[in-house]
Amino acid sequence: MPKIDLSRTKIQRESNFELLRIIAILMVLIIHADFLSVGGPDATTIINDPLNSGLKIVFQTITIIAVNVFVTISGWFGINPSKKGIGNLLFQTGYYLIVVYVIVLLCGFTAINYQGIKDLILVTSGNWFVKAYILLYILAPVLNYFVAHSSKQLFRKVLIFFFIFQSIYGWIFPSSTDWFNGGYSTISFIGLYLLARYMNLYRPNFLFKRRSNDYLLIIFIILFVPTICIVPAFMGFNTVLGYNFLTYVSPTVILMAAAIIALFSKIHFKSTIINRLAMSSFAVYLVYVNPNILPLYRKAFAYLYSLNGGILYWIEVIILAIMLYLVVTIFDSIRILIWNKIVYIFSPSSSKFNK
Repeated sequence: MPKIDLSRTKIQRESNFELLRIIAILMVLIIHADFLSVGGPDATTIINDPLNSGLKIVFQTITIIAVNVFVTISGWFGINPSKKGIGNLLFQTGYYLIVVYVIVLLCGFTAINYQGIKDLILVTSGNWFVKAYILLYILAPVLNYFVAHSSKQLFRKVLIFFFIFQSIYGWIFPSSTDWFNGGYSTISFIGLYLLARYMNLYRPNFLFKRRSNDYLLIIFIILFVPTICIVPAFMGFNTVLGYNFLTYVSPTVILMAAAIIALFSKIHFKSTIINRLAMSSFAVYLVYVNPNILPLYRKAFAYLYSLNGGILYWIEVIILAIMLYLVVTIFDSIRILIWNKIVYIFSPSSSKFNK
């Protein structure tokens, strides 16, 4: 079987996907200020306070796609492992694990203890995304080989059966497996990665024929999920039936992420500012989901919600998320400077390090 020519996917990244990368991390900041901080409304709360409950569910619906979007961006371009690439990933992770730990120690938010050391070396349940993504990075050559040597028909069949299997055993009956873990796992990342590779190579009509299809799918999901969460409460159900659609393995979440990727692939522009801000997107994630920072983050937004509920809270959340992103971006210049110096020292010609 002849190899697929992947050369057309190896193009210089324009600012469209860099902007999407920024948006995805802002979504992470917003979603951590939602259910995780202020709690998801139960059926009784939905009936008694439909406006605030509805806003929570709408923002959860919009932002739950954040991680899936971030992974599908990697899949769209493909991960091509290199010494420099894995070095940058590990250096950035280690840099912020150490820096954040030192800062919280100096500020008196924690003390040197066994749990803190375990968090520092990534052997706790915290920073799950980092570990799942590193394993995806390790497996990327195998996935890329499959993509290059498979026919379109075989590729499509693998995707169909993968997502059917995941939907049954990871979404509908999540207790039947523990390795899908609601999408908090490398195996789910593999599905997203391959889906994005397929989208870039074969451009399925339902996502790429018309931009309006992307908008309609996104709008439909944003309306459908809150509706299926809210309406049953007024019909006498004691549980919120639609919360199952607010997980990473939900078909609606995966479809919405795919539609967002397809939509941004049709936008073309270049911006030095956007590209620079996107360079710090992973750094922003590493700072605010750090096990030493996330509990403080949640308490701060829970307190803010107690002061200002409703639409005012969400306006504040969006503004604060942008500000928090910019703050890390400013300080991340130090990390970028150090990394560039390391690259220069170990690879003055800049060619040896990329092999």
